[in-house]
Amino acid sequence: MPLPQLVSLGLDGPTADLRIQVRSWLAENLPDEFRHTAANADYLPRDMHERAVEFCRALHAKGWFIPHWPVIHGGGGLGVVEQVVIREELAYAGAPLVNQNGVNMLAPVLFQYGTPEQKAEHLPLIARSERMWAQGYSEPEAGSDLASLKMTARRDGDEYVLDGQKTWTSNGMMADWIFVLARTRPLGAKRQEGISFFLVDLSSPGMTVRPIRSMAGYPTFAEEFFDEVRVPAANMVGDEGEGWRVAKALLDFERSNITRAAQAQRYLDELVDWCHEQRGGTADPLSSPVNRNALARIIGKVEAGRALSYRVAVNQAAGTLDSSLASLSKLYHSELTVELRDLGARLLGPRGQLLPDDPQAVLHGHFSEGLLLSLLHRIGGGTSEIQRDLISTTGLGMPR
Repeated sequence: MPLPQLVSLGLDGPTADLRIQVRSWLAENLPDEFRHTAANADYLPRDMHERAVEFCRALHAKGWFIPHWPVIHGGGGLGVVEQVVIREELAYAGAPLVNQNGVNMLAPVLFQYGTPEQKAEHLPLIARSERMWAQGYSEPEAGSDLASLKMTARRDGDEYVLDGQKTWTSNGMMADWIFVLARTRPLGAKRQEGISFFLVDLSSPGMTVRPIRSMAGYPTFAEEFFDEVRVPAANMVGDEGEGWRVAKALLDFERSNITRAAQAQRYLDELVDWCHEQRGGTADPLSSPVNRNALARIIGKVEAGRALSYRVAVNQAAGTLDSSLASLSKLYHSELTVELRDLGARLLGPRGQLLPDDPQAVLHGHFSEGLLLSLLHRIGGGTSEIQRDLISTTGLGMPR
């Protein structure tokens, strides 16, 4: 049973009706198998991922997969508030939204920097879940310090020849294409200069993709090897040497995802319901004032996270999103996700440590699996330490 909202966001009238419509449609069309996993849809086993793709295509037919995109590019033509309401309901229900690298990261960059030809080719395919994307940023010696990347892109006529390696690539095993940063000029005094942004077909000659199995038990990431991979010059986004500026915009969009808040609310509601079911028993977790205090603190933090997500989304739509606010959103939700999952695992007891494939698992193993996956959020998309540094320097104007 959902907890009552502590903060009113003024979402009445048509938006309230839309929320009811989405919730009703999900009740009839969302398969139970997706309600019972904490995994990112792009990390699912391939057969389950294919069923998730079919679900997203049905969602697209309703105009709800990417509701805020223009209709001409395959979107629903709705506003930012409607988008937030729809995404919140989808995330709370556990809907498997595939290809988030393409939807939330690449597409906003194409809208801002892409050529008409790039938009016409890629955006409709992303909208219909027909082209899956991976993010190719990190390298073996360039993770948080991304500007030290070493992959090269050499111009050869109407093509660029890419050489190097990418690693810790999200959605690498399911992707058809990958967007990468590569050096089109040698490393200079300012490391951010001379970097360009490319769209690469993973079936290109010279490409090798290998899985990286995480502690969650399945290949969450991948690594890619580029051996003289030829990429049309038309696949560069922005001008040569502008890749860092393009990537910075992309990272701001990545850190502004409304779904984190709704997912946190979903798991919190499940945890509170379970705790109430144990009241009066020998293992009542709420008999401890320490546990009650910890749960109350989390309830407040989840509510604050929801308000922060709405603030980021509205500022982003208005074109006034400050990069430090995007960093704050990323940091807040990364840390909250770990804290919530950790509290859940402790309150649930020994059976709360069992993974989803164990029939004795509590709450479908959401908290055990989720705790393992949540640790990735502190690293992927920019570590929590990097976010704190960005908030202090770009947001507060403090010296390094």
